Amino acid sequence: MRAAAACAALAALALTATVANAQDMQMIRPGMTETEVVDVFGSPDGKSAREVFTYYFYNNGCEAECGFPDLVIFQTGQVVDAVLRAPWRSYAGMSSSPKGTAPKPTPMQLGMPQTEVQGVEVRPAPQPPTPMPAELQPADTTASDSTSNGG
Repeated sequence: MRAAAACAALAALALTATVANAQDMQMIRPGMTETEVVDVFGSPDGKSAREVFTYYFYNNGCEAECGFPDLVIFQTGQVVDAVLRAPWRSYAGMSSSPKGTAPKPTPMQLGMPQTEVQGVEVRPAPQPPTPMPAELQPADTTASDSTSNGG
């Protein structure tokens, strides 16, 4: 009898944890306004804007590992994309970077076919000249000449 009661208590605890996790999940959808996103995710930790786009940045706790904070992209005030890594945030739309997608290099566009690029030479930056130590610098004789001629 005790085993059955323990199993029931464990099942109730697991159900409670699942419900709590579902309630903790924060989801945004395409077309939401900036105000609606703030209502769900809270105020962003950073903002940026360019032309008709606004970018909201949210700390996700894995910036060093993930390489970037969570990002919500608005176009003319409505959500058009989100790149989310925090397990408690989700996006109901099609993200441009779903979790698990390996980063890929962006091909260079040099205005010529890439077959013509033979290589790139990397040169060290020029170093400023090293100042000569004071004991090796020539003596300033103009000051001593004027005092000895003065009288």
